[in-house]
Amino acid sequence: MEKTLPPLRRIVAIHDLSGVGKCSLSVALPVISATGVECACLPTAVLSTHTGEFTGYVMESLEDFMLPIARHWKQENIPFDGIYTGYLATPEQERQVEAVFDLLAGPEAMIVVDPVMADNGSYYANLGDEMCQAFRRLCRRAQVITPNITEAALLAGVPYPTTPHTPERLQEILGALGALGPRYVAVTGVHPSPEAIGNLLLDTQTQEVTWALRPTRPGLFYGTGDLFASSLSALLVRGMECKQAVQMATDLVAGAIERTALRPTPRRFGVDFEGVLPVYIQKVQKAFGQEEGNC
Repeated sequence: MEKTLPPLRRIVAIHDLSGVGKCSLSVALPVISATGVECACLPTAVLSTHTGEFTGYVMESLEDFMLPIARHWKQENIPFDGIYTGYLATPEQERQVEAVFDLLAGPEAMIVVDPVMADNGSYYANLGDEMCQAFRRLCRRAQVITPNITEAALLAGVPYPTTPHTPERLQEILGALGALGPRYVAVTGVHPSPEAIGNLLLDTQTQEVTWALRPTRPGLFYGTGDLFASSLSALLVRGMECKQAVQMATDLVAGAIERTALRPTPRRFGVDFEGVLPVYIQKVQKAFGQEEGNC
């Protein structure tokens, strides 16, 4: 009798598409696919490049297309096991994203919100407090949120914390984010010491806090937040326990950063995640067993 395989689980990735500079959908699609999950792309905007260290970029918001795409999927009875949302071109797109949740997220769907709006203590280009308010509303709909430390402070309404990040300030931020309602809060880019950086996970039901750390590397590494959130979303949709998923996603980011640090390619083009995907796929297969075949 011929062996059969179960259907792949499927995630909607709501993000922008930057033509150059690896981030957002250009990261989400390959990483989610490498995790063994089908990725349905719902673009919020198209940009010539991302907005970090590139000038003169052009952007087209796609908010008029977001709901028609979701309605078509609904009409076709396409099931989704998760929705992962990231960069929004305008605060007004938050309403479209909530409508997508209402259309496509069944009772068992995992909703992951990455409130992409700021880094290194300041908002990204053309974004501000109105976007922060929009992401607060979206975070109330999520099971998992994945802000970086700047975004976490903005969402919590506290000043940007200087490094090293103290337990007292982190506890204040985690408490405020937990009050928004997610089951899990994963804060990225946390510096508990000058030598270490990584991700902090709060289980809001048990109040358990766990760390996933890596050695600090100087400079900026664009796209690492998208890399982390894409991997985490897909691993959770496949059924991995959150602590393990955070560690595996952190290891993927760490490997990509180490390869990037060895290359002369300017950092603005994004991290070398492609080179670590083969090892990542092997780890995913080992974690879930081989009964489903290759990812």
